[in-house]
Amino acid sequence: MWIDREPHMRALLLVVVACAAGCSKAPAPVADDVFTAEQAKALIPEAAGVPSAELRKEFEKPQITNFNWSNGQSLTWWLLTYHPGPNDPVPTSVKLFPDGEIKPAELAAALLGPKDKDGEYRKYASIIHPEYITDCTCKVDNDTATGTVSFKAGKAYEGKVEYTARKKDGKWRIEEFRIPDSKFTTTLGADGKWVKK
Repeated sequence: MWIDREPHMRALLLVVVACAAGCSKAPAPVADDVFTAEQAKALIPEAAGVPSAELRKEFEKPQITNFNWSNGQSLTWWLLTYHPGPNDPVPTSVKLFPDGEIKPAELAAALLGPKDKDGEYRKYASIIHPEYITDCTCKVDNDTATGTVSFKAGKAYEGKVEYTARKKDGKWRIEEFRIPDSKFTTTLGADGKWVKK
């Protein structure tokens, strides 16, 4: 079940803004040798996210007109902006409120993720936080790795998406997310921004 952006999305975003009080440190760097599922799990959450500070700033505006964050059209951007037409198939690989009851505050809390030991949120809001990952696969072919990541955020949402990671300048990074049954793909551009294909 999906939320119509008007008025539910406005309410959701206001809850996100109200909840986001701060940012925590970035996750530890990932080793640069052979890429593994554990390394993918460390990189996926932030790569899938949007900057928390920018999300809060957007909701300080009198009216939300678009979702243009500095990192572009990430996987979390898709969740916040997804609005199917009447003839569009509803994806089954990502299910929002699978139990059928829409709770914007629960969704906002899930996107913000847990607080750190200092009581602060991460610097990104993400559909996939490390604590939500239930399974991650990884197949490496030279400097490219592909796999799937499954996740569940309480009763708010659950899903399974595909990813591609590549080694660039000696460091691995996530460069693509795919939701096959919605035909959504977002790719990391040379400028560091996600672009929907």
